[in-house]
Amino acid sequence: MAITNHERVGKALEVLKTGLGPFVEREIQNAIKSGTLSPQSIQGYTDDPITSSRSITEWDASPLLKIMWDTWNDVFRKTLGFAERSLVSELRDYRNKWAHQQTFSSDDADRALDSMARLLTAISAPEADDINKMKMELRRLIFDE
Repeated sequence: MAITNHERVGKALEVLKTGLGPFVEREIQNAIKSGTLSPQSIQGYTDDPITSSRSITEWDASPLLKIMWDTWNDVFRKTLGFAERSLVSELRDYRNKWAHQQTFSSDDADRALDSMARLLTAISAPEADDINKMKMELRRLIFDE
């Protein structure tokens, strides 16, 4: 049975989460240790019942992307550039559309997958290859149509 674009984006968000989690956790912990980031500045995440009982590597894509956005200047600006900040913003939007059951055209799904792959590539996550395979499969389907 054929997979829908909505399902494809959902699977890709799971892969994004897997690749992004360790990077976000490492960068946040390093920033707290160095004093660049205070534990109080991420208190909203540590008080949230959804995220507080789990390590950052176990968070869903939504809080991972949100904490990257919220702590960008203190943490992620040091290792990532403006393009990656734009990808984080764009991916937050795609994740919200996915969570609210909006449909994805093939072009939108391709764009979401491409943005995920680019962000994972920027942090040298091997999961970028998995997303790229999903993207190539989608492109083959688009071409066949």
